[in-house]
Amino acid sequence: MNKLMNGMQRFWRDEEGAETVEWVLVCALIIAAFITAYGTLSGNISALFGSIGTALTNATP
Repeated sequence: MNKLMNGMQRFWRDEEGAETVEWVLVCALIIAAFITAYGTLSGNISALFGSIGTALTNATP
C-alpha cells in the first residue's frame, strides 16, 4: 500500500505530463485556426485561380 501511495504522490508532483497537455492544446488550437481559415478562404482562392486560368486561356501569344 505504501508503494502505491508513493507512486501516486510522484505522479501528482510530476509536471512533464502537464507540459505535454499544454503542447497538445497549442497544436490543436493552431490546427483549428488553419481549418477555419481554409474554410473561409477556399472559395476566394478557387475564384482567384479560376480567373487566372481564364486570363491565361484568353491571352494572345
